[in-house]
Formats: sequence, C-alpha cells, structure tokens
Amino acid sequence: MEVGFYRAIRDLGVPVDFIIGSSIGALNGAFFCAGMRPEKVAELWCGFRRREALRINLRGLLAPWRYSAFFDLDPLRRRLREVLPVTRFEDLPVPLIVVTTDLQEGKPAYWSGTGDIVEPVISSMSLPGVFPPVEMEGRQFVDGGIANNVPLDKAVELGARTILMIRCTCCEPSLKPFRGIARVLVRSFSIALERKFAAELDHFGALVRLHSVQPRFPHEIDLLDFRYSGELIDAAYRQTIEYFTAPVAGADSLVCPSNMIPSEGVAPK
Repeated sequence: MEVGFYRAIRDLGVPVDFIIGSSIGALNGAFFCAGMRPEKVAELWCGFRRREALRINLRGLLAPWRYSAFFDLDPLRRRLREVLPVTRFEDLPVPLIVVTTDLQEGKPAYWSGTGDIVEPVISSMSLPGVFPPVEMEGRQFVDGGIANNVPLDKAVELGARTILMIRCTCCEPSLKPFRGIARVLVRSFSIALERKFAAELDHFGALVRLHSVQPRFPHEIDLLDFRYSGELIDAAYRQTIEYFTAPVAGADSLVCPSNMIPSEGVAPK
C-alpha cells in the first residue's frame, strides 16, 4: 500500500524532506529514498515470491528453546543489495531514518546519516519469534514497530511540521479465527500497535498538521501473502488521490507513509 501512497504523493507534486520508517515502511522508505521510481518498486512487489524474502530455519523449528526464530530473512538481505541503487545512508538523495528496537536497551533505536542501510532495514522488519534479531554494534535489534511503529515523536523532534502517513496495520474486526503461530503473533502485534497509535494521535495531532490515509481493501491479507500486491498498490493510490483532492482534505496541507514524514508540504489546489 505504501507504494501506491507514495506514487500518489509524487503525482500530486508534494515535496518530501525526509522519510522515517519502521517495519515494511523502512523497506519501502529505502526504495524511495534511494531514488527508485514508484513504478519500479511496484514491479518488484508484484513479481515478488516468498522464497525471495525468507527461508525456513529448521534449527528454530526443531529446537525453539535454543534458536530465536522459525525463519530468516537472508534471501531478502541479498535481494536488497542487488536492487537498491545505493546501500549507504550518506549516498541517499532523500534522507532516511530507520526505526528499530534495541533488545538490550529496551527502547527505539534510529539509524541515519552514515553507514550501511541494509542491516538496519532487515532488523526493522524482524518480528520477534518469526525472524531472528539482527546484531549490530554488539547489540540485538528487532522490528522497529515494537518500540515506535508510527514515529510521530521522532518526526517532530527532527522538525516536521506536516506529517503524511498511510495506515497499513489497521485491525479491522474479523469473523474468522486466527490459526498458526505467525498469524496469531502478527494479529496480536497489530492490535497493540493500533492502540498505541490511537493514544499518541491526540497528543501529536495538536502539534503538527497530520494527514492519515487509511485505504480499505476487501480481503484479509496475511503477513507473507504477496498475491494481492498489485491490487493493494492500486487501491492505495486511488484512495490517496481521492483523499487529497477532496475539498474536506483542506487547501493548505499534505502527507507521507506511517513512515514517510516531510517537514513541510504544500497541498494541491
């Protein structure tokens, strides 16, 4: 969905000063900040297969008390180094801040400025129990969403005055039971994130111009189900354009992924 959202923002001519992302927002943020066109990123997602992202960790399945995850993201790690035009923060055309969670410190950790992009991005997507922590600088880092999924506070600290975001982890009511470790974990994780975001929205909504697009899609999509990528991207693009061109959106403000935050924006007239 973030790909369709960003494409709409670009087509509307909204300037983006920086992008801050956690989880999948960190991955898409890396694509966009590296200068990849939304159409190219959409092509990657639509052709994506599960085996290109992860592999089963048999040791984790057989001895979960010794190993930290059932899968690993090594295939995605290799793929990123192949497709990203640049893999260092200092070479990005648009600044990127990647949010991770420091397991030892028990707080969010932010990566930007200089250094390798790929390892922070992988760690920002490493949902505990599903994917292993990533070791950097002698500590372990996991999914950034645990500590700060929608980093409004960090964006304000960095000077953001207009925040544009797309909500991709919304917890719509479901009539079907959730089966399997990964689905139960992801659903529980999403509920916690949604409650945390609702609590922060009241506070930060009074400090900045905040626009949040929440695309609707008729299907429930599993974490590792890439079959609907094209439809999700198209739905997000269409609904983002509708949001920002409707009179109710206002004539003096604009937006970015729950993970893309510009310090200023100019709304379409």
